[in-house]
Amino acid sequence: MRSPSSASGPPPQHRVPRRAHAPAAAPSSEDQQPRPTSPTGYLFGETLAKLHGEQLETTSLAEIIPHHRAAIEMAELELERGTSPDIRTHAENIIANQQHQIERFTRWLEEWYGLTPEEATAQAPEEARQEMAVLEEETQQMLDELRQVPAGDEFDEAFVTMIIPHHQTGILEFLEPQSRAVHPELRVAASSGAMTQEMQVVDFRTWLTGRD
Repeated sequence: MRSPSSASGPPPQHRVPRRAHAPAAAPSSEDQQPRPTSPTGYLFGETLAKLHGEQLETTSLAEIIPHHRAAIEMAELELERGTSPDIRTHAENIIANQQHQIERFTRWLEEWYGLTPEEATAQAPEEARQEMAVLEEETQQMLDELRQVPAGDEFDEAFVTMIIPHHQTGILEFLEPQSRAVHPELRVAASSGAMTQEMQVVDFRTWLTGRD
């Protein structure tokens, strides 16, 4: 079994000056709030808590990889349409960090288990596959809605209210692998990924509160 290369560290950071449900209607500008975290994200976290060893690692990575891809797509939309320098800088960091993790996680699935992300999804427990399908559907609904928002300040607010719950779900997905993954590299990466998203959520919430 080959050991994954650890020569390349994470990219440099920019300093910052069940059935899927349709997304809730956006609150008024006087009381702009983030969207709620997906209940399915909590269910998936509970499912991961029942898994062990290889199955825990492959199932968690099978979900985290597409979840990161969606965050990158949201961040790319922010760079196209957003105007806030702070939020655009966060979007750049999301793209760099999560692309780096996607590449690492995809490589680890292949090196450790000989699997592609799609193969890892196919062999996940049925309960996990069902929850992953709902999370994907919910994410696509949110992306479709975000694509309809015009450029400018309105887009910045829409992006922030949607990326916060997306990050919160990502944090839930990292909880079990950061404490119980077999490979120490994955435990470290999950811990780092959760911490990065937590810090970004704090910054996003602070920014949003300042606009109330």
